[in-house]
Amino acid sequence: MSQADKVIITCSSCNARIGVPSDVIGQRIRCPKCKAVINTNVEERPLIQAAPEPPPVRRIPPPPAEKPRAEAKKPPGLLAKVTCPHCWHTFPPHETKWVSAHPSLRDDPKVPEGGRRFLPTRFSVSGQAIDSKGELCTDLACPHCHLTLPRDVIELPLAIFSILGAPSSGKSYYLASSLWQLRTTLATRFGISFEDSDPVANQKLHQYEETLFLSAGHDKLVALPKTELDGDLYEQIEIEPGRVVQLPRPFIFRMSLLPDHPKAEMIRKNGRSICMYDNAGEHFLPGAQTANSPGTRHMLVSKALLFVFDPTQHTQIRKLCFGKTDDPQVTSEVSSYRQDLVLSEATRRIRAETGLQSGQRDHRPLIVILTKYDVWRAAVKGPSLNADTILQKIETGLCEFNVSQLKSISAMFRSVLTKVAPEIVSTAEAFSEDVTYIPVSALGCSPESIPGTAAEGGSRMSLGIRPKDIQPIWSEVPLLYAMHRSIPGFLPVT
Repeated sequence: MSQADKVIITCSSCNARIGVPSDVIGQRIRCPKCKAVINTNVEERPLIQAAPEPPPVRRIPPPPAEKPRAEAKKPPGLLAKVTCPHCWHTFPPHETKWVSAHPSLRDDPKVPEGGRRFLPTRFSVSGQAIDSKGELCTDLACPHCHLTLPRDVIELPLAIFSILGAPSSGKSYYLASSLWQLRTTLATRFGISFEDSDPVANQKLHQYEETLFLSAGHDKLVALPKTELDGDLYEQIEIEPGRVVQLPRPFIFRMSLLPDHPKAEMIRKNGRSICMYDNAGEHFLPGAQTANSPGTRHMLVSKALLFVFDPTQHTQIRKLCFGKTDDPQVTSEVSSYRQDLVLSEATRRIRAETGLQSGQRDHRPLIVILTKYDVWRAAVKGPSLNADTILQKIETGLCEFNVSQLKSISAMFRSVLTKVAPEIVSTAEAFSEDVTYIPVSALGCSPESIPGTAAEGGSRMSLGIRPKDIQPIWSEVPLLYAMHRSIPGFLPVT
């Protein structure tokens, strides 16, 4: 009999443990030690116990694979990425800083005279950040340069239009005239509002507009100040300890479709932020841009480049004008710069910083603005231009932008430039796939010498304009074309 056929019982008298055959269980036997009679039903278990069955294994499912951590979700209504119009740094909206409002917190390391920039942890019911002293805050700031941002910049896609040109080419006059005309043209002809995103930031531009178009003395000669290399058109910040950077002050506008616009309900996000700058022409000269004065880097991120070419500074065109006009910009001595070198330097900077190879051309539109058209029009026998030439009314009472007509006029003036200023045409078309030549006149009339004044050098009189004589010619057209090319659907076109 094997050990596995026996069971163990315990003697009730001597407590001895006894192995007995399994077939006697239930009978009475004598204990082999104390000889007492015992009952085999007292305890039953195998002499050599089989190993107990292991408890069922509880299978623990493996932890789910860790998902990559997603970026913080942007609040509804904000852009996925924001571009700072001051330093052109790109960042997600949740990194936007707020500006402390409490007077004791005016100690920001980058903007010493401004409130301390911070990422808020407390908000009011209306969504305003609360600074560390409990004050409600209203101003936003870039996390990189700490300069203030209008809220439109983080809610509406930003379109930067870069205006470049040689010194004294008339960029400030053109900028003031084009934006003044645009405010009216967009609203009355296209059903689009165009207004300041931040009236305080645009204050210098307002001064330009008031001088030219809202002057109380309409018959008094006025002039815009020359754009300097520094001053109130620029902002200085300590971007890092010991390093001060000078950045151009942006002019920012909000553009949105009005209810009578034919696509007001079709375009999901029908607003845009528009940004422009008034750089001094000297910033575009070779060697002018440095790490601490990157004032023209907006050209890298702009949607369109607008090159202001002044024919009255070009020797060949001036020769054509002699005897056909008495405008002092032609008959008197003027400062002259190699304007083709300004354009060439701009394209060189863009290629160097974007990696665009010499054999490649930029896909963005390059608009060559031929300024002071009223002065040299007779010399080239140019056509009379008015807004109705390319802005054609439709049944709704609004207008369509006739792009094909604009391109025909562009081809006409390209032919003129090819004969008298071929270096401009070759430089422009070697850089961009889409070059358009548009004649404009910011003022539409000739300036006059201001008695008792002299320009730099002391011999030549300063020039001024009488506001009552100003009649801009096509000054808004280059920006309309830039909008057409970079913001699809906003301008109805033929």
